[in-house]
Amino acid sequence: MRPELRNRLIFGFTIAGLAIGTVAHDLIRGGHWGILALGVIAGISGSIEFTKLARAHATHARLAPLVVVVVALVVAAHLSSPRIVAQDGPTTTVGSNGLVSATASVTYDAVIWGVPLIPLILGFGLLWTVLAQMFRYATENFFANVGSTLFGMIYLGISLHLLQCLALLETSTNASRGAQLVLLFMATVKMGDIGAYFGGRAFGKHKMSPRISPGKTWEGFAFSFVGAIGGAYLFTWGLTATCAHPPFDGWWQPLVWALVLGPLGVAGDLAESAMKRDAAVKDSSNVVPGFGGFLDILDALILAAPVAYLLALVL
Repeated sequence: MRPELRNRLIFGFTIAGLAIGTVAHDLIRGGHWGILALGVIAGISGSIEFTKLARAHATHARLAPLVVVVVALVVAAHLSSPRIVAQDGPTTTVGSNGLVSATASVTYDAVIWGVPLIPLILGFGLLWTVLAQMFRYATENFFANVGSTLFGMIYLGISLHLLQCLALLETSTNASRGAQLVLLFMATVKMGDIGAYFGGRAFGKHKMSPRISPGKTWEGFAFSFVGAIGGAYLFTWGLTATCAHPPFDGWWQPLVWALVLGPLGVAGDLAESAMKRDAAVKDSSNVVPGFGGFLDILDALILAAPVAYLLALVL
C-alpha cells in the first residue's frame, strides 16, 4: 500500500471517528457544545492556513481579525434569538420572552439584545482590517491585503456560522434534528469526496478542470454522486435505527440531499485547489499526513454548508 493512501486511511478514519463521536455525544446529551467546539477548532485552524495561502500574494493579509471574526460568527449562532423551531405543519418561533408565536415559514434572525450580530461582527472585522492596513502599511497592496482578509471572513465565517445554525434546527417532535443533520451533512459531503477520490484514481481519464486541479476528472465527479448517495442513505438508516425520531420521514429526502450537496462538495474542493494553485503550493499545510492541512479536509464542506441549511428548512 502506498504511504499516501495508508496515511489517508489512518488519519481519515481517526478524524472521522472524532467528528462522529463529538456529534454523537451531542445527540446523546441533547446539547450542541460538541458541534460548537468543532466549529471553533475548524475556524481557528482554517483561518491560519487560509492566511498562509493568501500571503503568497497579499503579503500582509491579517490573521488576527480573521480568526476573531470567524470564531465570533461561530459563537454568534449559539447566542442568537429568537431560536428556530421548525415543525411539521405550522411553523413557530420561540422568542427571547419565552412566548411561542405561529408563522408561515421558518425564519432565522441572528440578533441578541436587539443587535444584529452578523453585520456587526463583519463590520467590526472590516474596521479592524482597514485600520491595521492603513496604520502599518499605508497603500502597500491595499486591495490584496484587505480584500483577502475579508474574503476569508466570508469564506470561513459565514459557512461555519450557518453550519452551527443547522445544528440548532429542531422540530416539535425531534429536538435533536439539527445535530442529526450536521452528522448527515458531513457524511454525505465527505463520502462524496471519498467517492470522487477513489473513482477518479481508478477510472479517471477525462480532465474536469485542468487549469485548477489536473487530478480532478469527470469520472471522479460521477463517483462523487455514488459516495454522497451512499453516505446519505447509510447514515439516515443508522439514525433511524438508533434515534427515536429520524431527520427525514421519506425515502426521497436523502436522495435530494445527496444529489444537491454531492456536487457542491466537489465545487468546494475545486475552490480550495484554485487557492493553492494560485499560491503555488500542493497543500494548505502538512499537519495531517495524507491530507495536507485542516483546510484540505474542510474544503468540501464550506461551499455546501449554506445550501445544506436551506435544504434542511424545506425537506
